[in-house]
Amino acid sequence: MVDLESVLRCRFDPHEDVYVGIDQFVYYGEDENSEKVAPDVFVSFDVPDYDREVYRISEEGKPPDWVIEVASRSTYTKDLDEKKDLYEALGVGEYWVYDPQGDLHDPRLRAWVLGPGGYEELADLKRPGQEVALWSEALGLEFHFDGTDLRMWDPVKKSYLPTLDLAIEERDEERRARLAAEAKAENAEAKVETAEAKAKAAEAERDAEKRARLAVEAELRRLRS
Repeated sequence: MVDLESVLRCRFDPHEDVYVGIDQFVYYGEDENSEKVAPDVFVSFDVPDYDREVYRISEEGKPPDWVIEVASRSTYTKDLDEKKDLYEALGVGEYWVYDPQGDLHDPRLRAWVLGPGGYEELADLKRPGQEVALWSEALGLEFHFDGTDLRMWDPVKKSYLPTLDLAIEERDEERRARLAAEAKAENAEAKVETAEAKAKAAEAERDAEKRARLAVEAELRRLRS
């Protein structure tokens, strides 16, 4: 859940009208104590991006556009019946389920898109090397599951979105590079300061020698006179 939410937040970070929620109550009634559901991860477009305690459809004016439930032994059966029916009734555009353990759903990644007659299951794209590949029209991404990892493919950039671990690794690499550059700059500055200090010391030494020479010359002139 955290991996999915983090990748999607990075994906839509520049947009102020896309909200990504994780394990958050979505209220779908009219009053404060209305019925609610807590999707594992969801994305809602055309709503302002700010921290919410809950997501109220009546206040936002629309349901989430994309929802995914990560299967667990206590919830996976509900994911395929009760929650699927509920999200369909609420008008959630795409509903996805993912089984990271590999022993609850077959295939491990499934998705439905809302059509005129209700949810229609997405067909596998049959990508080489992928156990399952599905296209999300809502997100503009392909989801690839190779039997081990679930990745999101950006067909525009022709690259995978960075996973949470990769994003952390890249951040740490950027930090190390920045610190190395700062250390290099500090070292260069220290060398400049050392060179300046040596130059000043040499100049002071020359001035001292000049003063001593002038003093000797003055003394010689005095003796001659």
